[in-house]
Amino acid sequence: MATLNTLRTRGAIFLSIFIGIALIAFLLGDLTSASSIFQSRKNRVGVVEGNNIDYMEFASESEAMTRVIETLSGRNSLPAEEHDRVRDAVWESYVRRFSYDPGYRRLGIAVGEGEQVDMVQGLYPSPVIEMMFTSPETGRVDTDAIREFVAGLDTDATGRMSAVWEYIKTEMVNERMLAKYMALVSAATFVNDLEVAHGVKATNTTYAGRYAMVPFSTIADSLVNPTAAEVKKYYREHRENFRQTASRDLEYVVFDMSPSEADYADAAARVDEMAAEFAAAEDAMQYASLNSQERVAATWVGEGELSPELAAIAFGDRRGEMDGPTLAGDVYTMSRLAGERMLPDSVGARHILLNPMMVASADSLVGAIRGGADIAELAASYSMDPTVDLGVFAPGMMVEPFAEAVRTANRGDVFAVTTQYGTHVVEMTYRSPLTRKVQMATIVYNVEPSPATEQAAYNQARDFLAAAAGSKEKFDGAVSSTGASLRVATIGDRDREVRGLADSREIVRWSFNTKPGVVSPIFDIDGDYVVAVVGGAREAGFSTVNEVSSEIMRTLRTEAKAAQIAAMVEGKTIDEVGAMEGAAAGEFAALKFGAFYEPSIGVEPAVIGAASGLASGAVSKPIKGSSGVYVMTVAASETASEDASTESERVRLEANAETSLPQRVMQAMQEGVEMEDFRARFF
Repeated sequence: MATLNTLRTRGAIFLSIFIGIALIAFLLGDLTSASSIFQSRKNRVGVVEGNNIDYMEFASESEAMTRVIETLSGRNSLPAEEHDRVRDAVWESYVRRFSYDPGYRRLGIAVGEGEQVDMVQGLYPSPVIEMMFTSPETGRVDTDAIREFVAGLDTDATGRMSAVWEYIKTEMVNERMLAKYMALVSAATFVNDLEVAHGVKATNTTYAGRYAMVPFSTIADSLVNPTAAEVKKYYREHRENFRQTASRDLEYVVFDMSPSEADYADAAARVDEMAAEFAAAEDAMQYASLNSQERVAATWVGEGELSPELAAIAFGDRRGEMDGPTLAGDVYTMSRLAGERMLPDSVGARHILLNPMMVASADSLVGAIRGGADIAELAASYSMDPTVDLGVFAPGMMVEPFAEAVRTANRGDVFAVTTQYGTHVVEMTYRSPLTRKVQMATIVYNVEPSPATEQAAYNQARDFLAAAAGSKEKFDGAVSSTGASLRVATIGDRDREVRGLADSREIVRWSFNTKPGVVSPIFDIDGDYVVAVVGGAREAGFSTVNEVSSEIMRTLRTEAKAAQIAAMVEGKTIDEVGAMEGAAAGEFAALKFGAFYEPSIGVEPAVIGAASGLASGAVSKPIKGSSGVYVMTVAASETASEDASTESERVRLEANAETSLPQRVMQAMQEGVEMEDFRARFF
């Protein structure tokens, strides 16, 4: 018995310890899981149909897409705005993956392997294939070019061409899936006889008559006070009208780093010194290139392409002198004649633009063309640019060194020249007579704030932040006490910058990663210092009843006024309504159902539409318009000579339906996606 009691006691202790450890492990697991969930949420770029989109995954796919676009465009990098478009395209790929594609599958829409092959090699190729592989000579898909491209994938050590091919195939399938869906919806779209009959009547019939209107303003707002319960009821019944995108209300102060008087004086002294050196320099272009704060344009121009001041020192009575230095705003400029040559005004050329991986073929192509080969036939096989004949153009329209090469070449010359777009094999087809051209060396010197001026502006921003940090109330107090100029802006989650602040993406990201009332650090934005505070925040979804209560109040007041005025005018004649205080009256003629505007009535679609349902001589029921309550009577209606027939109206309606269908379908598809977009927090 003692042994059993001992075992039970020890067992109880064991179980207690075990359960305790298990409980701790459970709690720790929950905490770890919660931490993991928190971190996961923190790193979410968005949610589409309940699927989290992780930042690292999104960034990786954006990088892959960027490499594809760079390869297709022949560039080594993309500008910032194109990176934004790439991220938009990647986001759409997630929407397609998690929303559109499952919907396609439920409808039985698919693109099989055999169909994909046919889309590349068949009689009816994919529009994506047509866009990528159409021969500029024949206007048809070049199947040989496709086979050559695919055959070269195995020898592409970079993997970039394989990525391009996968991108092409993916887009090809996506396009076909959407086309099938559009065809399905289109087949279910039709125009019925009732629509046609109504359309014929609306087009052929005009109405003339009289109206009277009592404006809403005749009842004071103070006499109509909707209750909180009525506001909430309206919100519940019309909640779909209050969808919103994520946005932030931003208030900010800018501390401008403008040059001081001392900065202008220092700049003037430096410019005077530079002007003396520039005037004495033997190589004006070299001196300008070394000292100008902006790139010096080394182009060759004629007299008519210069300002009167520069034409005078290049072609006129001041030839050889220096123009300037001249101060305009914060910019000094000075110019000298740097060179002159006899050059053509225009040239003509044909070219082949080689893929960067085929530059070794340039010499062979030059030799072939010099030997009598047709450049157009060669371009069909080798050129990245479908435009072979560049026509006649001014050399300066082209990029250097292409411009310099054609500027100095003769008609009939064939040569190769490399630009940032690739290697061009060029055949000259025309050169105009030579005329005198000049090259102007221009120095640009910007008056900029000195370090002392920058420090003074920063000190202002720092002192302001010291007073403003901590809350919106302190920020408002700092604005009031310092006399700073307050600016306000509303930022949407897809905005790239704050209105009025160039290159301010950093502030946009900050505003979507902070809470209302939080004051920002000091931002350095385009050379100025900025301190901001988030005044209000709205997340994507539905506005709250409090956020839209004032809007609902206005709507309910208008409806209440309309009801009161309708009761006042019910049963009265047009003349009696027109004689009421504040009322207006008038006549209308040649009014059609589909009219957007009537000169005497204005933009009142409900009132204009009501005319078509009135019997001649009858006074209408009160009609609520956008500015007041109307009553009207139709004195006469007239059917015009067959402006529209049943056949023509059916064709018109069907054409309208077909034209608007893609936009309507895409809008419906997008509105049907449940998603949260947090990209503004990261990019």
